[in-house]
Amino acid sequence: MKAKWSVIAACGLLVTAGAIIGQEREDRTLLPQEQMTAIVNEASGERAMHNLMELVPYQFVRPPSEYRAHFREAEAIARLAKEYGYSNVVIEDYPTGQTFQPTAGELWVTSPKAMKLYDVHDIPESLASTNANGDITGELVLVTQEQQQDLGGKDVRGKFVLSLAPNGLGQVYNRAVQAGAIGAVGISAIGAGNRATDYPDAIVSTTINAQPNTAAWALSPKVARELETMINRGQKVVIRSVTKSEQVPNKQEIVHAEIPGDGSTTQEVAIGGHLFEGYIKQGANDDNSGCALTLEIGRAYIKLISEGKLPRPKRTINFQWVQEISGTNAWFNAHPEKQKTIIGDLNFDMEGIRLATSRSFWILQRTPDTFPSYINDIAQSMMEYVAEISRERVRYRAQGYGPSQPVESPNGSDDAFYIKIDKHYGSSDHVTYMQHGIPAVMFFTWPDMWYHSSQDTPDKQDATQYKRAAVVGSGALAVLSGGTDEMAARILSDNIGRGLSRMGESHTKGLGYMADAATGALSQAYREARVAILHQAEVEKGVVASASVLWTNPDAGKKNTAAFAPLIDQRAAALLQEVDAVYRLQGAGGRGITAIPPQLTAEEREAANLVVEPVPAAPRGGAPGQRGAPPAGQRGAGPAAGPSLPQEMNAEFAILLGKNKTVLEIRDFLSGEFTPLPLADLMAVLRAREAAGTIKLVPKK
Repeated sequence: MKAKWSVIAACGLLVTAGAIIGQEREDRTLLPQEQMTAIVNEASGERAMHNLMELVPYQFVRPPSEYRAHFREAEAIARLAKEYGYSNVVIEDYPTGQTFQPTAGELWVTSPKAMKLYDVHDIPESLASTNANGDITGELVLVTQEQQQDLGGKDVRGKFVLSLAPNGLGQVYNRAVQAGAIGAVGISAIGAGNRATDYPDAIVSTTINAQPNTAAWALSPKVARELETMINRGQKVVIRSVTKSEQVPNKQEIVHAEIPGDGSTTQEVAIGGHLFEGYIKQGANDDNSGCALTLEIGRAYIKLISEGKLPRPKRTINFQWVQEISGTNAWFNAHPEKQKTIIGDLNFDMEGIRLATSRSFWILQRTPDTFPSYINDIAQSMMEYVAEISRERVRYRAQGYGPSQPVESPNGSDDAFYIKIDKHYGSSDHVTYMQHGIPAVMFFTWPDMWYHSSQDTPDKQDATQYKRAAVVGSGALAVLSGGTDEMAARILSDNIGRGLSRMGESHTKGLGYMADAATGALSQAYREARVAILHQAEVEKGVVASASVLWTNPDAGKKNTAAFAPLIDQRAAALLQEVDAVYRLQGAGGRGITAIPPQLTAEEREAANLVVEPVPAAPRGGAPGQRGAPPAGQRGAGPAAGPSLPQEMNAEFAILLGKNKTVLEIRDFLSGEFTPLPLADLMAVLRAREAAGTIKLVPKK
């Protein structure tokens, strides 16, 4: 530690110098340097870790009494928020019927020897059938991964089935019980790849609705293989399951708190994470880390306001700690006025693991191209700033080795800050905000080697990661809640500058299509290059237009932002001219062919004249800001069988289906946002959905 602190002390002498020598783009952000330095000094990774330990020091079986009062995490976060000086701290409950809570559970091998495998109070994730009741015993029958469809034709009546199919426990349980089995035990492993090998004792959280007098247990890969070995040796293995559960009143429980604005505007902003993901599973990283982090972000912000180092925000800040997705929806349903006043949300979901240990990145998920927004660049600016000041740059070594302003915690790592700006991905509360018309981004760590598992525990967390994330979050929140015309202009300027970079990336992507194309496919690659540029130009115009809401007079904001739309078109025109020149070069100069501008094929002309209309009775894909948008877990869902698009396109595809676009417009949108999509593939999917009655393909009027 002494060596580490000597480096930090030496680097501390460079902070002032760094403000002088570090006037490159990566050392600037949307807040003044003195405000960013104040945030760096105040934001505490240790405090965030303390918050985490108050919330989930270990995974536990929740007592039924909590369902009749408040959950321990909600009470802890409300207490801490009050201590830190938050305003309007409240726990809100919204009843949702009944559910089951396990109170006891033991899984035993009784033969060939007595051996307790799991106790739900030791490993809560081990009991998959959380509604099970009974004391049942039966012989264990092995079903291999290849046999899971028909159970290998084995007689399983009155027996337990051992499933070796990763994450196939639910399917095997259902088939086994239908065939007369009294239950199933099986692997619930951590995803694909080598995670089951690297972490053989981990169990992924699994929930199965058990039939009476049956039970389902999730096993680690290690325990499952040990049972398999015993059976393969010819030993008769007998399993005993003892379970008790209690029916309890279910609810959505939400903790809400605020940092009040100065009263000059009715606009508000939001920040938070999900305190619950179901009430059985608790995870340190997913997502008590996001709640612990945002609680610290608010504490630091309140203290900096009180010290005069940050101005009081003009926009009220809503802190939300919720049941994931459903809790956010419940809150909006109870407070419909918030949908009109909140202009942006920062969602923190899985924040605190030590990145190097989990082979992870800290990732910013941007809004989708169907919802272009100013908010992405606020988050990206802060994220890149912290990454740059935290790394040692060799060109500054004349002033001494080390980062210009190291963002590290005393009890944390000194690892590199691995970050990634990525495309949109759903399945968290940022999607719910967008479904209510509010732009939102998500910060998260991925991969998480202990995701949803019995090993998602506080020992994997890193105080330095928390501190860096807190600096990013505090800085982004201060910008988002600032509410001045000066800040609006700064944000718009950043949108414009970063938009040029994104258009350059689309240009590079398109030129790559042409360079890689076979001679006979050059014309189509040229078309795809044009599609990529035109698509990104429309996105950037949407980003700029979205920033109008940031002005104190939004009508004036619309005039300010509208001036840049024709300038973006001029950028696109210049890039298209370069694409034309490269097309001619690739053709005549490089391949000895005449580069003829491509014409629409007969299939493309047909696609340009077919409009996709959703069938009103069917679930429809609205834009995230429209009420018709499907829930996050259903986005991109369609017919159970039939052709499908690449997985990464499905969420956007579901949204585009509700926008009354032509088939060709949908194809070009998906190709521009992702990679070229063959029109025939899209038509096959659309025809299948039309046959299923979820959409109609009608001639363009």
